[in-house]
Amino acid sequence: MNRRGTVAALAIAAVGVAGAVPALAAPGKTKPKPLKGTWSYTDTTPDPSGNAESSDSMHCRGKLPAGPADVNAHKLKVKRTGTLTVQSSVVGDWALELDDAKGNVVAGDDENPPASEGLAGITLKKGTYSVVLCNLEGAPTASADYTFTYR
Repeated sequence: MNRRGTVAALAIAAVGVAGAVPALAAPGKTKPKPLKGTWSYTDTTPDPSGNAESSDSMHCRGKLPAGPADVNAHKLKVKRTGTLTVQSSVVGDWALELDDAKGNVVAGDDENPPASEGLAGITLKKGTYSVVLCNLEGAPTASADYTFTYR
């Protein structure tokens, strides 16, 4: 084989080995794709008493029960540690709350209208969480875009 042929064969072999190394480097350690989407919320029973913030109650823990047609929470199940960002689109006064599987408040946001509620860079461990958006004194429907990025 001539010199050019040898160089070409070695180059092809090197590319093949380089392509195989990442696949063999960390089996089972591939990072899951980010979770993202948009949730719709309906809250036909505005409750301004949910605006109270104290150590025992935060944001959505008002005095009025949710109506039968209300959809105030969406579950988010994460496989391992990562960061969550949520940005709501609301009209009027709403509040946003992130709860763990036991119903404990992990984070929350309650902006004055016309600003919308949001959470950014909230670190979550493996588990199930609820993203709650509740109507304090606003329009009966809202939405929230979310992204969870695994580390």
